[in-house]
Amino acid sequence: MKKYIVITFVALATFCGCQDFLVEDPILSQSNELTLSSYEGLNQATAGAYSPLAAYNWYGADFVLRYELNTMNGKKYIGSDFDSGRCNDLYNMIYNASNTSGLWSYAYYVISAVNNVMDNLEGKETPDVTVQDLNNLKAECLFLRALAHFDLVRTYAQPYCFTADASHPGVPVVLKTDSQAVPARNTVAEVYAQVIADLTEAESIIGPGYVRSGVADSKAVASVEAIQALLSRVYLYSQQWQNAADYATKVIDSGKFEMWTVEDLTDAACYAEDAPAGGEVIFEIYGSKSNSYDPYREGLSPMCGPNGYGDAGASADLMDLYAEDDVRGTLFQEKDGVYWTAKYVGKGQATPDLTNTIVLRLSEMYLNRAEAMANGASVPGCNVLTDLQTVYLNRVYDPANAAKIGNTVEDVWAERQKELAWEAHYWFDLGRTKRSMSRTDFVGADAAKSLPWGDNKWAMPIPLRELQVNPNLVQNAGY
Repeated sequence: MKKYIVITFVALATFCGCQDFLVEDPILSQSNELTLSSYEGLNQATAGAYSPLAAYNWYGADFVLRYELNTMNGKKYIGSDFDSGRCNDLYNMIYNASNTSGLWSYAYYVISAVNNVMDNLEGKETPDVTVQDLNNLKAECLFLRALAHFDLVRTYAQPYCFTADASHPGVPVVLKTDSQAVPARNTVAEVYAQVIADLTEAESIIGPGYVRSGVADSKAVASVEAIQALLSRVYLYSQQWQNAADYATKVIDSGKFEMWTVEDLTDAACYAEDAPAGGEVIFEIYGSKSNSYDPYREGLSPMCGPNGYGDAGASADLMDLYAEDDVRGTLFQEKDGVYWTAKYVGKGQATPDLTNTIVLRLSEMYLNRAEAMANGASVPGCNVLTDLQTVYLNRVYDPANAAKIGNTVEDVWAERQKELAWEAHYWFDLGRTKRSMSRTDFVGADAAKSLPWGDNKWAMPIPLRELQVNPNLVQNAGY
């Protein structure tokens, strides 16, 4: 896997380029030896490891665009004034080894960098650097490694439930930097086990109130609640219902987050904040104009709006789901009969505009817990209906409409689609619950109008370059 192993050698020298994210100037160029030799260098390298998450091929654009345009949530208005030709292959699911997600190299880039940091933490205690300081760095690295592996396995492998024991091919689990390594694919079960192990270790060692200093957005770095929230999601995807509910409850009960209200959601103002201090955001990717990965040249804001390319639109299928008094229906901007999500309208900081990408937020925790309880989990004082109503009552103008909410797992799924639309959830929700994809408001290739569960396209093809340099990799079936 020479592509990302080679990157390993330069990762720590080039990672620290996100000057808008860091309040203090990062170390921009130095050797690995110098970077790894001191706590200060390791601290800067860890901060820099967040930067690739904002790349176009990850949360900067593609990860969201791909998994919304692949479902009934998205529509490309082909032939309209908002059709630059971008996103055609995403919308029509035209994939092969040479035309696939570019996440692979970025995610393993992050994994290599944080592995380098963790391999060099030992012995760095000084009178000014405590064991807890080092543990905090390690916890951040474990969180980033877990998120990278999780997004990789969601992208390049069939859902966890594809086989009864999740023994189908996943992605390589990489825990050490080795320039000669050509790792084979671990099973999906093994990848999930490592993700959970990393997150539970991170939870156990991070300082309870630790938040990285010197950053512009405290929600864009790891915290104990971000770790717990990601654990809730991972447990939900792997159908470990009680653990999913328990970890969602930890986040909810922390008291550090509060549900957005109708007033907060009006005009999508809460999605346009530069650095949210309160509200629902648990973890997000910070939009920065000087990010060295340049994700905003064709990022989410220009792709999802009438003032940019406008290729990534919202479908009538999605719009029809919102009741008249549901404020979430107003989280879309309309022009000439075309709709776009307003969740990426930007922060008014650059041209093209910048936006943050929310990865984890409070309403998901209520929905995770509700779904887990609908599948048998038990949480004292809680039930499916009350958790769904907690979300819904903060989304409608008339509280009497809460009576419309049911308490079945199907009700949870329906609420998830409305609440988490255009945040890269629905595609994965369909896959992990064995539901097919079908869209009515669709103007693309006939073969992409629907997709039965279990089709090979539920897993993206592994990039050709990786297959060429690593003989131990096996391509996904059907490509």
